[in-house]
Amino acid sequence: MRLLFATYRLFGRRAFTLLLYPVAAYFCVMARGAREASTYYLDRVRERLRALARPVPVPLTTFRHVLEFGHAVLDKGAMWAGAFPAADVEFDEPTMFERFVRDRRGALFIGSHLGNLEVLRAFGDTVQGLKVNALVFTRHSPKFNRVLASVSPRAFDRTQQVDSLGPETVAELGEKLRAGEHVAIVADRVSVHHKERSIYAPFLGRPAPFPEGPFILASLLGCPVYLIYCLRIDRKYRVFMEPFADPLELPRERRRETLEQAVARYAERLEAHCLLAPTQWFNFFQFWDQADHTIVDKHAGD
Repeated sequence: MRLLFATYRLFGRRAFTLLLYPVAAYFCVMARGAREASTYYLDRVRERLRALARPVPVPLTTFRHVLEFGHAVLDKGAMWAGAFPAADVEFDEPTMFERFVRDRRGALFIGSHLGNLEVLRAFGDTVQGLKVNALVFTRHSPKFNRVLASVSPRAFDRTQQVDSLGPETVAELGEKLRAGEHVAIVADRVSVHHKERSIYAPFLGRPAPFPEGPFILASLLGCPVYLIYCLRIDRKYRVFMEPFADPLELPRERRRETLEQAVARYAERLEAHCLLAPTQWFNFFQFWDQADHTIVDKHAGD
């Protein structure tokens, strides 16, 4: 990764891409689990696109999938290091983003591992002065963390580990929101420690588990909630922001039903954006089977 970053800084994007090709090929061959997960996911994308009578992008391969991940890793570090052109970040609804900067009203952004939210967070921080507190789970990526820290220590400012989220942290986040800061969390990976806290929703033609936590957090914070995506399209990043709830309420008498509806809406919008940029969804594991077998069996007939 250090070599790739150095190549980009010294020789530009073209040289970086040439060096990335053999790296991506190596992982396609050696990382069997990731390769199989990618193949399964891309097959579901093809089936869904055909069912919707939409064209299938070419090439739609695991190699292209891994290649896109390499570009995402580079762009994440480059934006934090100030080496990525700010002009290459565009907004689908520019006025919406401008309103966040102007009004200073705290909001919760619910994202995913689709595209590159870190590019957007770095852009907001370094270019617009937008303070976003990211809830992350990076403990199992120490090597990448060290490389990113060497590129820009600011990348880890205002981050909070999801697995340490408790009542005190929620209260602290509430204070940050009232001060005009924002909170970001992803909602497309089930907790390794609490797989039972998941809800199934249709995703690319098959029921898939999604975590309850981000939506429960949204209800506790009582702030505006937006879905957010940052996709690499035509060598630029395009940001999509969608109002989701203001606030997200979970009435006690209909709590489970309302929670399931919220998760289903999230899954529906995630699918729509996955179909826009299929090779930019970076969950290289068996996503549909990540929850407990008891939960899977219960929903096997859905």
